[in-house]
Amino acid sequence: MAETAERLGAKEFVATLKKSGLESLLEKDLTLFVTPDGAYTKFAEQMWENNLVAFDPSGRAKRQADASGMTARDLILAHAVNGSYHIEDVSNEQLLKTELADTNIRINIFPRAPSDRSGDHPYRYTANCAPLVKLNRVSEKGIVHVADRVLMPVRNNIMTIIRNRDDLTVLRTILEKTGLDKTLEQVGDDKHFTVFAPNDDAFLKLDKDIRRKLKAGNGCATNILKNHILDITFCSLAAINGVKTSTYNLLSEKLEFEFASIAKSETEDMTSDKKMQRLRINGIAGIEETDLMGTNGVVHIIDTVLPTDSGMPISNALANRNLTIFKQLIDDAGLEDEFDAMTNRTFFIPSDKAFEQSEAGQYWIQQLKEHPESLKDNARLKEFLEYHVAEPLIKTCDLQEKMIKTATGSDLRVNLYTTNPVFSNVLNRATVNCARLMHFDDETCGSVVHEVDKVLESPKSNLFDALKTNPEYSMFLALVEKANLTDLLNASNESLTIFVPKNDVFLEVKEWYDQTMDNTEELEYVIRSHIVPDVICCAGIVQSNWPFIRTIETINQQRLKLNRDRRPQVQNAGVTKCDIVAKNGIIHEINDVISVQKKRRADSEGFPSFARPLTFFFK
Repeated sequence: MAETAERLGAKEFVATLKKSGLESLLEKDLTLFVTPDGAYTKFAEQMWENNLVAFDPSGRAKRQADASGMTARDLILAHAVNGSYHIEDVSNEQLLKTELADTNIRINIFPRAPSDRSGDHPYRYTANCAPLVKLNRVSEKGIVHVADRVLMPVRNNIMTIIRNRDDLTVLRTILEKTGLDKTLEQVGDDKHFTVFAPNDDAFLKLDKDIRRKLKAGNGCATNILKNHILDITFCSLAAINGVKTSTYNLLSEKLEFEFASIAKSETEDMTSDKKMQRLRINGIAGIEETDLMGTNGVVHIIDTVLPTDSGMPISNALANRNLTIFKQLIDDAGLEDEFDAMTNRTFFIPSDKAFEQSEAGQYWIQQLKEHPESLKDNARLKEFLEYHVAEPLIKTCDLQEKMIKTATGSDLRVNLYTTNPVFSNVLNRATVNCARLMHFDDETCGSVVHEVDKVLESPKSNLFDALKTNPEYSMFLALVEKANLTDLLNASNESLTIFVPKNDVFLEVKEWYDQTMDNTEELEYVIRSHIVPDVICCAGIVQSNWPFIRTIETINQQRLKLNRDRRPQVQNAGVTKCDIVAKNGIIHEINDVISVQKKRRADSEGFPSFARPLTFFFK
């Protein structure tokens, strides 16, 4: 085996082995990882200068170099594995127990670039992240592999490595605050991580408020850290010059690696091409120090904190989406820290345009401009803002037609609709309190943001009270009361849509109205034809053409055609005012009395309708 290693260019390694009295080791069935002379000599000189390894066993009683007591003998033993291991027989992340007590060599396997035809093997291999440049050289007693550098004994886990470095103090603090330090202390055959560790200077680049929140270990801190952690061992060898290499972190977000050219300083060796290239992550962070091996993975030191939407607080998410009015209200109310600390929440945030187009939104815009000092600790504003926050976190793929609880304790009504004229069971549009989701699934720290096109207001009354409080609906209300439908419109467990003609519509047909009031059968038929036992928001009424005419069924089993031209249409009437939200349904104001012929139920079964979900996606 000694001769095999020497032929492979590892004479200095073999000489140290013999000086350390380990020749008997070569008589065993052994796998030996050796280092070429150039790399080994350079390492030995550096260690001798730094007083880290005693490389002269004859001098000063083989003195120990540091507290770990590592000698040249220890170093050699850390390169020797009992038993013969062909590289093809070793699996990725496998730990090979060395002859040095309590130390292992971790083998990792990485693909070659598609254009790389240089190697004898289809994969590239590392031992403790050191590239193996020659493989499977068989000797009489075992197998020799050549690594391109010395394999230092690995005794510390990743968290210990971080704690021992003076330039990772901020990272250490955040890991301990979030409890992720416990994860990075785990050791075992199935425990392997990669940490791209931002140094202290990297954290200084962040906004001071974000830095303060991270050090406090809030919900965002966990996501930001997970953005820097992989559940695999990713050695620097995995990245290939000229090719983008990608993998996924603990947030299941992609990280991309590529080499980028950097300017050389005057002190750098102008003949070295390596110094012209630096490995970068997502085109943002440069890796300053690579392959710090731990017992449970590897650490790379980086110069920039990797940004992620899912690691940013809600205040940053609002700023990035230009949802400036809602953000300013949060700031002026003194609620930024409270909102930023929220996790497992769903935020329905109105656009700035939505504020400008609603009475409630215009009120708060006016307060921001004229009385900003009155917004601090304003209970009414706090309730308004918290009504836009629901629990738990719900992405669009998990939305269902139901009521969801907000931070105020009041409910939001979720409805799902289709815009597909053929496949009416494919639901691809969602509303909350009839406000349409325009942009959705923007992740923030532990929560999700959906942008809506209306300001959300908690309904204060049921359908009957909403009719009663609007004098323009008094004639329709009289028909409701005469038809004995007040209990239906008062029922809290109902979800109804009412199409309501204003008084001026009835006044145009006053004679018919008076006759209907005296005809109980006709009266009930007319009123029930204006009530649908489901919530149909205006956002759910889209253009449709024959033969794919959309219909909805009323409480008296009549079918009403839905369409949209310049505005939503129901049967023969146009909707003049949309989405008056009540606790138990909604009201649409229309410009005509709905006219529908009496039909038996069997006659209308062929019409497409608002079916319940079979498939759901967004566009």
